[in-house]
Amino acid sequence: MNGDYGTTVFVMDSGERYCLVIDKATGLPVFHPNLFLTTQVRNTKSNSFSSISSAANSLVVLLRFLDRRTIDLEQRVINRTFFEVHELDDLRDFTQRKFLSSPVDDSVLSMFSLEELEEAEGCVESSTQYNRLTIIAEYLKWFTSHIISRPSTIESKQIDAIETQIKSRRPSRKGRNNDIDRSIDDIQLDALFEVIRIGSEQNPFTAEVQRRNRLIVLLLYHLGLRGGELLNIKVSDIDFSKHQVKVIRRADEKDDPRVNEPNVKTLERTLPVSETLSKELHDYVTIDRRMVPNAKRNNFLFVTHKSGPTVGQPISKSGYHKVMTVVKAVSPKLYALTGHKLRHTWNRKFSELMDSMDNPPSEERQEQIRSYLMGWKPGSGSAAHYNKRFRQEQANKAALALQESSGTRLPKDLRNDE
Repeated sequence: MNGDYGTTVFVMDSGERYCLVIDKATGLPVFHPNLFLTTQVRNTKSNSFSSISSAANSLVVLLRFLDRRTIDLEQRVINRTFFEVHELDDLRDFTQRKFLSSPVDDSVLSMFSLEELEEAEGCVESSTQYNRLTIIAEYLKWFTSHIISRPSTIESKQIDAIETQIKSRRPSRKGRNNDIDRSIDDIQLDALFEVIRIGSEQNPFTAEVQRRNRLIVLLLYHLGLRGGELLNIKVSDIDFSKHQVKVIRRADEKDDPRVNEPNVKTLERTLPVSETLSKELHDYVTIDRRMVPNAKRNNFLFVTHKSGPTVGQPISKSGYHKVMTVVKAVSPKLYALTGHKLRHTWNRKFSELMDSMDNPPSEERQEQIRSYLMGWKPGSGSAAHYNKRFRQEQANKAALALQESSGTRLPKDLRNDE
């Protein structure tokens, strides 16, 4: 077998975004994986498009594995042979791969096998492998139960064992907030603000998009927004007289021409903006945005300025990431910059502000305020993790200050002095 598989994304008449697993050679949908996506992922779990897309990509990984190993899954199930232990280990290793994002030239394939090229790409993060193996385990159990309509007691145990054995091979799942301190420091912030300053010699953008790209960064930093929230803002969400911006959930928006629609994962909320930032937003809307062809055909705040078929349309996810990539390339200090790190930076600044107050709100009240501004559900624990991290940082600073003070000496076996 020499086929390959992928996904295709489309928009339904209702505005819902959906994807299908396809055979790249024929362009046709693959029956069982798509039946699983529809009946088990979309219909029963009410998952977002991003979750459905992630599940589809996990199934593509499985299909590629079966294809490369010449495993006829349906025949295996009919014969009740299932998988050997070494095959499950091979599947675990296969799900670690980063797959090639572009076609491979025939001249390259004549020197290296596709397996070698894929292995050279490196490995995905453990969380990605975890999710891949989870979906694959659930799919194989569903597929086996679908083929064997009335399994015996022994067969039912074998089917359950398939899911258990695959899930037991998942990497340990780190907590979402274990590495939560991913903010950028004040020196990096100074470098960032100089890069995005309008008219700066370091500003890498043309004059027509400098204000737009500056606002993209400023909104991420000052409001702690996620990228999807930023790209979902409409001009009508901004109250220039009250200096406020609304963050609104708009899944499956009919008027959004982007197939890969940005989504708001957090709760809706109204955020205050400073008069200065409000004025910059107003200037962009009334001066820069209004000059872009086709921009009046939609209400989204940030639009594509570059001439072409998408001019005036809301900026895409890839367009947003390109802005951040260009910014980070300007200065070595910004090599690790991402939009989401500015959300972490907002949380660091919030902690520092609370700590600097003479009479700060109680910790419980701080969590409530932080949760609202970030769009987290009250009591979800996300805000508490940031508070805990900040307390740890303060404790570490105090401990170091104590060690370095003249009145405190380290034990002899820990000293650097001779």
